[in-house]
Amino acid sequence: MTGEPKARLIDPLTVHVPNEVETPRLLLKGASVSLAAALAAARTESYPTLHPWFHGDMGTETEEADPDWQAAQLSKQAQDFEQRSNLTYYALKEDSLIGMIALQPIWRRGQMKLTYWIRANAQRHGYATEAVTAMIAVAFDNLDARLVTTGHAEPNTASARLAQKLGFQQIARQPLACELPDGTLVAGIAYGLEPPPHPPKAASR
Repeated sequence: MTGEPKARLIDPLTVHVPNEVETPRLLLKGASVSLAAALAAARTESYPTLHPWFHGDMGTETEEADPDWQAAQLSKQAQDFEQRSNLTYYALKEDSLIGMIALQPIWRRGQMKLTYWIRANAQRHGYATEAVTAMIAVAFDNLDARLVTTGHAEPNTASARLAQKLGFQQIARQPLACELPDGTLVAGIAYGLEPPPHPPKAASR
């Protein structure tokens, strides 16, 4: 079709991806095994709030509390970062780990899928908004994204509020897409965000 975008022939290893991204209150830092103990503490504290929405990607409560188990996860995330297959950052506030934010690129399409979580004791302070805003800027400004997507299980109203606040538009509602820990099947909500005419610059290095 005339005027339709084309797939990009791109070598992801040639793309410059910032290792760190600064926001007014946070440092978003690429995954590193040095964060294992802090990550184990954050996941242990937040297990009850994260498990309903991330149980499919989580370990057991015992595994999540184990720094050695977390070190193995971080090692894999760091490798994926180097290969540009998944870009995982951890949000630090004055050396305290308060959450995670990641972009999963589909380089040929120019599409980035965004996921995030904030630890229990750091919620309701605007950190998710700050981190997601910065990662959107990285996607559009640094990575030349055409589309950033995100999604959540329909009952996750907090994620819905944040997506709408940041200008994401609902692009799909898929029945039976998400399974809750008790086996209940609920709809999945998908959102998309296209680049603004002049995307904000992300402070990175």
